[in-house]
Amino acid sequence: MRRNFILIGIFLVQSIFAGVNVISQLDRSWEAMKNSINNGDFRKFKTMYHRDAIMVNGIKDSTYSIRNAFDTWEQGFKDTKAGIIDADLELKFSRRVYDNDTAHETGIFHYYTIKESGERTDSFIHFEALWIKKQNKWLMLMENQISRTSKSEWDSFNSVQ
Repeated sequence: MRRNFILIGIFLVQSIFAGVNVISQLDRSWEAMKNSINNGDFRKFKTMYHRDAIMVNGIKDSTYSIRNAFDTWEQGFKDTKAGIIDADLELKFSRRVYDNDTAHETGIFHYYTIKESGERTDSFIHFEALWIKKQNKWLMLMENQISRTSKSEWDSFNSVQ
């Protein structure tokens, strides 16, 4: 009986640490994505997505390959790299479901740019992301920009870990 409790205890501890490890890995992936946006590193940014990833644009009620999304996002990276704008991304999560090789996350992201003139553009978007771990690297399989939201919702939103 005592042996069973020890085994159960070991299993629970391993499960807790495995979950913390996955969240840390996902957080590092998001941080790498944010850094590529901050630095205008489009090449690095594209490596964060699976080559067959899908973009779901709930705002425009459409879906398309991530490659098509890259075509529309590339100029922003060029402008950031050239110093024409500063760009940044902030995230708050409402749900993070995962195992060792897959993850589904929902929340709100805040993407903003600041032009040289000081003009700022903010976007607050409800999103979900579907990830898969391949060769020890997390890759986004699907990004769903569900709908726009407001700064007040962003400010009052309580993020989960």
